[in-house]
Amino acid sequence: MLEGLHEVRVRIAEIEAGLSTLRRGAATADFHVLVEGALAGYTADGAASTYGLASLSPDRTAMAERLRGYMRSRLFNPELAAHADDFVEAAARYGVDWRLGVALATVESSGGKYCFRPHNPFGIMGRSFSSWRDAVWEVNRLVASYGFGNDLRAILHKYNPSGGEAYINKVLSEMSRV
Repeated sequence: MLEGLHEVRVRIAEIEAGLSTLRRGAATADFHVLVEGALAGYTADGAASTYGLASLSPDRTAMAERLRGYMRSRLFNPELAAHADDFVEAAARYGVDWRLGVALATVESSGGKYCFRPHNPFGIMGRSFSSWRDAVWEVNRLVASYGFGNDLRAILHKYNPSGGEAYINKVLSEMSRV
C-alpha cells in the first residue's frame, strides 16, 4: 500500500512539475486549456505536444521514462522524481551522461530524501537551491565544467575527492541500475 501511495505522490509531483513547465512556455496558449488537458490524463509531454509547446524527443522521452522507473524503484523524493525530463535535458545540454545526476542524487541523499540544504540532493558545496530544477541543471553544468568529457572516474574523483574508489564504484553501480 505504501508503494501505491508513493506512486500517486510521484504522479502528482510529475503533473505539478509539468504544469509549471507548461505555464512558463504558454505565453500565447490558454493556460486553463493546458491544465484541463493535463488533468484529463495527458502526460506533461503529451499536453505540451498537443498544444505545440516544446517536449522531449522520442529518444530523450525513453531516457526520462527509464529514469522515472529507476526513481520509483529507489523511492526518490516525489518532488525531485518529477524532474526526470530536466535530468535528461540538462545532461544533453551539457554533454553529460544522462544517468549521472540521478546516480549522484541516490548516493548523496537517497534520492532527495535526506538533503543537507534545501533542494540540494547532490551535496553540491553545501549550497541551497530555490528549486529541484535549478539543482539538476547546476549539477550537470558543474560536472561538465570539469572538462573531463565522459571520463566518469575522473568526474567522480573531482566531484568528491575524499570518497575514493568506494564512492566512485558506488555511483557507477547506481548508474548501471538505471
